[in-house]
Amino acid sequence: MNFAIIIVDKAARRVNIILGPLMPEMECSQPRWIGNVILHLDLDSFFPSCEEMRDPALAGKPHAVIMTDQDNNGAITKGVVASCSYEARKLGVRSAMPLSKALNLCPNLILKAVDIPYYRQVSGKVMNILEEYADVLEQASIDEAYLDCTKKVIARVEGEEIGREVGIKEEISDKIAEYATKIKDAVKEQCGLSCSIGVGITKSVAKIASDFQKPNGLTIVYPNDTSKFLEPLEVGRISGIGTKTQQVLIQAMEIKTIGQLAKYDVQKLMDSFGRKTGLWMWQVANGKDNDIVSPREDNISISTEETLDHATSDKVKVLQYLNELVDEVYERVKTKGYVFRTVGVKLVRSDFSIETREISYSNLRNDKESIASVLERLVDRFSFANNNDNTSNGKVAFRKVGIKISNLTRLEGKKKPYQQKTLLDYI
Repeated sequence: MNFAIIIVDKAARRVNIILGPLMPEMECSQPRWIGNVILHLDLDSFFPSCEEMRDPALAGKPHAVIMTDQDNNGAITKGVVASCSYEARKLGVRSAMPLSKALNLCPNLILKAVDIPYYRQVSGKVMNILEEYADVLEQASIDEAYLDCTKKVIARVEGEEIGREVGIKEEISDKIAEYATKIKDAVKEQCGLSCSIGVGITKSVAKIASDFQKPNGLTIVYPNDTSKFLEPLEVGRISGIGTKTQQVLIQAMEIKTIGQLAKYDVQKLMDSFGRKTGLWMWQVANGKDNDIVSPREDNISISTEETLDHATSDKVKVLQYLNELVDEVYERVKTKGYVFRTVGVKLVRSDFSIETREISYSNLRNDKESIASVLERLVDRFSFANNNDNTSNGKVAFRKVGIKISNLTRLEGKKKPYQQKTLLDYI
């Protein structure tokens, strides 16, 4: 079967394109990046990875998260595989597989019951990180998201005062791999999770690319190479083309690859699948779909966080860091046209345990002082040591602080701008 791999060689300022297995390796100069910089991030084996964080002894072993009405306190004897580790996948275990079949394939499979509240908590941490790197963030599910990073990548280039001789567009090409790697590193360092990222000029290309070198992959499809990348891939790689549609394409139209779909008569596609779907399929195959990265619904909360340079148990320092976050979070609330009732503080200790405290007003507020004035009261509800050491009454010191504004309501008549929602809200 034909395949395509895009390999970035930053040192040589080039992209290696491998089309095969029948075609030889080709090499071309790295093109300018023309268009949006769209990333698709997919957390690798998310549920099992969360379980490995909770129980490191699972790492490297075949284990699975099971959808069942039984809990982890007793033996799990029935259910369906929600997800499994890569070690289990190598033995044939797959998502949606009945537990009985999974155990036949892997008798030593370690079983854990699905724990959605815990996965939501972990996913929320990822969301906070991605929000910092994206101009616009769209959460596709609990473990994947689209990021439009165009402005931030350009700002990064301009901020380093480069691109004057060879042009900003060329320098954007150089910086994309570096930027995507920073995101991967941040997710790994702060959340302990690996992820795969695909980068392209459209959401569909980025989505396909993110699945290309899992786990822990990074595949960048430069604009001029989009057709070469898509051409040999099976049509089923396109997100939105399901098994039944793929069967129709193959059996009735002899369309097996995305390249064949791109060359097919678009009118015949519209006649067979409807105008909207047929045109969309043809546009995706040609790398010309115009689906933008767009948050789907309203906020349930707005938050901001900061990782401290050094962990501390000093209440005064923690309060100081929180006060420095007030302007940022208030500006976001104000810009989005919200009033609010609840102000919360989140503190993360060095062992990654999370503690939160909240205060709710009896009426709606829209001023910065309503945030700043309650921080000290909230901080007083946490346990601190009497000096600045690495413990706090038997607990480890704090390494991250955050403010969350919730119970949000949009002002009447305020124009509704785009909104960002967490990965958690799409379960």
